[in-house]
Amino acid sequence: MATPLIRLGEPARSVLAQLRRKPMTVEEIAKALRLTSNAVRNQLRTLEEKRLVERAGSRASASKPSILYAITLEGQVQFSTLYLPVLTEFLEVAEGQCAGKQLAGFMTDTGRSLAKRYPKPSGNITSRAGAAARLVHGFGGLMEVDAGNGGLTLRSPSCPLAALTARNRAACHVLEGFLSEYLATPVKTCCEAEGDPRCCFAVGSARAPKTTRRPVG
Repeated sequence: MATPLIRLGEPARSVLAQLRRKPMTVEEIAKALRLTSNAVRNQLRTLEEKRLVERAGSRASASKPSILYAITLEGQVQFSTLYLPVLTEFLEVAEGQCAGKQLAGFMTDTGRSLAKRYPKPSGNITSRAGAAARLVHGFGGLMEVDAGNGGLTLRSPSCPLAALTARNRAACHVLEGFLSEYLATPVKTCCEAEGDPRCCFAVGSARAPKTTRRPVG
């Protein structure tokens, strides 16, 4: 699966931050953060469920071996702010070195490849579009299904790739490829680039129908 950014409250984030330094036992984390061992265990259980922490062996102690906990790659990602600037600059460089269609094709293929990491929804195209809308919600979008005139459109007033699409329209093709693969049907972008980027994807048609939107929560 792709690595998501997860909003962590306290003290979960503090526990995870401690493990960036080295694998630690419950007792060591509790001492460093001035928490009870039970409080630390509760946080570690949550972090394990989110795959941000894993068990990494044990350490001998006076009574019995203590389990060592270590941060995972997914956990390390939660602290990095460099991914977006690097990706943005990569697109700027790629735009200068690739033809427009070549870059758009590359972005589409990237989206298709990403979609293969997620189980495809079942049912008719309307129910699959609803599943896609909910998935994009998880990415930070506000996707809605616009149904009417025999067609479907997926729209979002907030683009989950806004920081990229604001500077490079080719990034829209990432979601176009993603949705095409996920829905197992052609999807065409009809995004609005002026002002605040707004997502728009016509499902099974190059033209977006103009109808009342139906929220998907």
